[in-house]
Amino acid sequence: MIRAYCYASGLIEFGLAIPKGPTVIARGPEAQLRAFIGGNARQARLYRNRKTLDLVVPGMPEAESQLALDTALGAWSKWIAANAPKGVRVLRR
Repeated sequence: MIRAYCYASGLIEFGLAIPKGPTVIARGPEAQLRAFIGGNARQARLYRNRKTLDLVVPGMPEAESQLALDTALGAWSKWIAANAPKGVRVLRR
């Protein structure tokens, strides 16, 4: 099982080992989890040196406080949890 996790910037990444700092969003089979998160996340270019768009949690890049970050992640997690496919577990905040 792979995990999807996000940083305070809203950047979403996937991996088996979670670095120190990010928040785990969901877990599940890799192909299914990537498709599900990718279909529900926003695409944005957070870093100018990247040639591809990043997946981000909606509302987090614009958040101006820790409370706003937590609110954006919590609302999005709750929203995607309602439609999670079988095998994907969203870890609500």
